[in-house]
Amino acid sequence: MRSNLFIASLATTFASLATAHTVLTTVFVNGVNQGDGTCIRMSKNPDRATFPIEGINNANMACGLEGATPVAFTCPAPAGSTLTFAFREWADEPTKGAGPIDPSHIGSVAIYLKQVSNIATTNPAGGGWFKIYSDGYDSSRKQWSAKKLIADKGLLSFSLPSGLPTGYYLARSEILAIHDISGSGPQFFVNCAQLFVSGSTTGTVSIPSDKSVSIPGYVKYSDPGVTYNVYESNPDTKPYKVVGPAIFRPSGPGPSTNAKQTDGVIPAGCILKNANWCAKEVPDYSNENECWKASDDCWAQLDKCYTSAPPSGSRGCKVWQEKKCDKIVDSCRSGDWKGPRNKGQKSKNYRRRAGRD
Repeated sequence: MRSNLFIASLATTFASLATAHTVLTTVFVNGVNQGDGTCIRMSKNPDRATFPIEGINNANMACGLEGATPVAFTCPAPAGSTLTFAFREWADEPTKGAGPIDPSHIGSVAIYLKQVSNIATTNPAGGGWFKIYSDGYDSSRKQWSAKKLIADKGLLSFSLPSGLPTGYYLARSEILAIHDISGSGPQFFVNCAQLFVSGSTTGTVSIPSDKSVSIPGYVKYSDPGVTYNVYESNPDTKPYKVVGPAIFRPSGPGPSTNAKQTDGVIPAGCILKNANWCAKEVPDYSNENECWKASDDCWAQLDKCYTSAPPSGSRGCKVWQEKKCDKIVDSCRSGDWKGPRNKGQKSKNYRRRAGRD
């Protein structure tokens, strides 16, 4: 059995984060929360996860720091469905700091897609990216995208094109801050979510050549969207142009009911999920020796939960410890050697609706 001090020290590691900017933490599909960190590639380093990319020609411009490393789960999302991305200034706690991003940050928001042949092995850097959504300055609301993100409590909603072929995709979020271009320079905050899109067609998405880009390589320091001086220019009279290609949204009849996801699927035996980790039921026990073996199994799973937890948090790990592992230990000590209790029962998994507490 693992000591509670060991687990507590791991939990503390994820609870204390350094200075933050912003990071994509959560995906909602048609309003359903997929779980903090689930399907999202983000740096495991809590001190770096919310930081901008260093250099626009860096391979990390594709999916962020450590973005070339896949995660275990891929979120299913029908073509034409509404996705909501949640951003936080502090990855593990939405109530810390000023909100999803510091109010000083001014610039644009964009969403790109890339169809991949293998979600686990295809390199995100390179060609095949296309933009499906962007927002710079909204003249109707008189707000820059970052201000809108704050007003909308860190939630950014957009729809997937209805004509996407069935397959695996990386959905790339890009927040560009240009509030300090004469100092620190442009700041690109980038993350990727893994998606399985069920469409009405199969094959490869056909992207017009002028709307298909390579990342890195799609932006220059001399681009107007990078050099725009937000303090000397009035966006109502001098429009701001978001960097990158024009938007491309292939149209079509919508999703297919026959599409089947085979990679990145959440296991059927998952009774509790934290980000891209799942707990499975411990072995049955009917005597003291078996009880302690079940306890060891529970704590071993808990170790993996904390080890795999991204900076977005380890709430599920704590639930597993308190509701399962601690309870088994109590049973073993008290002589209640028949279990486990509530066998196979799934725990609440933070699947809140978008925009709700």
